Amino acid sequence: MLVKVRKRSEEFDKAKLKSSLKKAGAKEYHARKVADKIAGKVKNGTKTVEIWEWVIAELKPLDPKAAKAYRTYRAKMKKKPKR
Repeated sequence: MLVKVRKRSEEFDKAKLKSSLKKAGAKEYHARKVADKIAGKVKNGTKTVEIWEWVIAELKPLDPKAAKAYRTYRAKMKKKPKR
């Protein structure tokens, strides 16, 4: 059986994170606060799953509804078939 694994590196984009938080329903100032905090934690080699966990941990106390929407969206993205 042949299994292909794709791994790619991508620069962390604070604006992209902020945008996805706003799409999840977070208010502008909550999205900015979380994105700023996460940007300070990200180092070379940080895994996407770590960033997702940090985002949920930071957003949940500020806006539980947006945190749930973000988590649900990310869960769907993980299940999405790769092309």
